[in-house]
Amino acid sequence: MNFIKAEGVHIAITLFAILMGLGGTIIGIGALVDPTSAVNFIDGADDLATSWAGRNLGLGIAMLVAVALRHAAGYAAAFAGAICRELSDVIVEFNAAFFAIMVIEVVCLAICVRAVVSMRGAATA
Repeated sequence: MNFIKAEGVHIAITLFAILMGLGGTIIGIGALVDPTSAVNFIDGADDLATSWAGRNLGLGIAMLVAVALRHAAGYAAAFAGAICRELSDVIVEFNAAFFAIMVIEVVCLAICVRAVVSMRGAATA
């Protein structure tokens, strides 16, 4: 699995990022093609569903790009965006699943930021 692992990023985070990236991309494309497939779709809210789809697609692609670049800084940026996505979902309607995912993303972000800081410290030493 070293061919996809970024320095300082545990393989479990890489696998989680791949799952989140694929999930966001697939859900986003699906809702762009058919806005009524968006989670909690309300009749007449096609524009809102389309923007929701774009948000998920964009963050899914960002997560997959972070994995492909194999750098902790890319992961940190993608997880920061994903946290904002989950936070908005939790604020609108508290859902234990969204909250749990957000907590996992916060932990992943912290680990990735720590890896970036560690790499920068090693580069200046």
